[in-house]
Amino acid sequence: MNAKLSCVIWLFSIGLVVSGSVVKAQPLRFLTEHNPPGEYLNEQGEVSGVTASLVRILQQQLNEPGDIELMPWGRALSIARAEPDIVLFETVRTADREGWFKWVGPLKHYQIALYGLKHRVGDTPSLAALPRNYTACNYRNSATVGEIKALGFTEGKNLILTSKSGDCLDMLLLGRADLMAVSELSVPGFSANAEEAGSQLVMVKYLSERKRYLAFSRNVSDERIARWQAALEQSYSDGTMRKLYQPVYSEQIIRRLENFAANQQQKN
Repeated sequence: MNAKLSCVIWLFSIGLVVSGSVVKAQPLRFLTEHNPPGEYLNEQGEVSGVTASLVRILQQQLNEPGDIELMPWGRALSIARAEPDIVLFETVRTADREGWFKWVGPLKHYQIALYGLKHRVGDTPSLAALPRNYTACNYRNSATVGEIKALGFTEGKNLILTSKSGDCLDMLLLGRADLMAVSELSVPGFSANAEEAGSQLVMVKYLSERKRYLAFSRNVSDERIARWQAALEQSYSDGTMRKLYQPVYSEQIIRRLENFAANQQQKN
């Protein structure tokens, strides 16, 4: 074998190694928070829930193995912003967060409002009087904190920030807080819990419309993001999402996602 041919073969082999390293993407680390019925720890200490199940189906389809880790939202958000190859869900997509991640979704499309217990706030409390007369509760680093503060609530004075969303309902029922932000997704379950405690959950003020996503680290390739997006939309079109969501979410929530997928197909 002459020197020229040896050189060509050597360069070709190096090219294969380099290209192979590019093609083989790093494994993803999946993070979420306690947010039933989407994500929670079951009796065996495993991450369960309908949205966690949907993500696992997508992982299998895309050959993207990896355990789902459940932790407080603030910690998960900090890790996702600082480290590569992270997938954080369910992340509300806002203008402030837009540049932090690459986005796949939506996983949910819903409305959110401020709620209280009827025996403490009445039917139609004055909006101007809310920060003077009541204490609000929300979980730290939530996208809703800014909206609540805009109403006049201040942490350390009349705003309590907790480590997870479910804590605020407990504080309402215990009389330690008067108001909390509740998503359209959680109203049925929270209302049932309030009724069991002899109370009634009532809407005080509509806040906004929201969409939750899978938030990927910025280093994840656009091609990989596109594969995840396509697989998610397919789950909306073929009934996979409906089968998981139907026992716990309203028909309106499900149809919004199905309509989104149908509109995307028309565009393509």
